[in-house]
Amino acid sequence: MNVNCYDCGLEYGGDGWIEAVVPDSVWEMIKPIGSSKGSGILCISCMCKRLRKLGLQKVPCFINGTEPIEIFSQEHKEKEFILRKWKPK
Repeated sequence: MNVNCYDCGLEYGGDGWIEAVVPDSVWEMIKPIGSSKGSGILCISCMCKRLRKLGLQKVPCFINGTEPIEIFSQEHKEKEFILRKWKPK
């Protein structure tokens, strides 16, 4: 069974999928309508579209780096701390 982005249909784990995680408080604002807490998925592009629509900017995002790209390397722990502590205005 394939899992796809709720908005655009991009296949989870397929070509072009980037694993991105935003704070829970932000996800509650942008999650697909009708999905229960924590369910449903959005690709990073569709997350950005929904964030822009709400006027949210500079939302921290954890990118789960997989080969061949490693996103955070040495700064990972600091950025992870910022992600956990961030609260929307």
